[in-house]
Amino acid sequence: MSRPATKWTCGICNQTIYWDELFTFMSNRTVVHFTCLKSKALANPKGSPEDVQAVLDSLETELKKIVEYKAKINKVKDEELKKVLEAVEKDAEKNAGILTRHVERLANVL
Repeated sequence: MSRPATKWTCGICNQTIYWDELFTFMSNRTVVHFTCLKSKALANPKGSPEDVQAVLDSLETELKKIVEYKAKINKVKDEELKKVLEAVEKDAEKNAGILTRHVERLANVL
């Protein structure tokens, strides 16, 4: 079974991004793998490495939630429940965006 690919390539490693991978959108609309972002951020912190690690850990949590919600949405039959899951998934996307901006602020990543 092949993995479904997104239409994006990572702005850091230039490899295809797949839907089952953790990825995020940078403020300049570049899409990056979380693992690439994490490696680059930890290697190039502007401030406290502990702060960078804390925000990366939080971002990873939100990105994992997004993947989990998307998987559950595809399995749920009840339309009302599906709408609830879609709403909380959108909240996780918003949180991931906020945290990604903080990674950009705390580290030289692009």
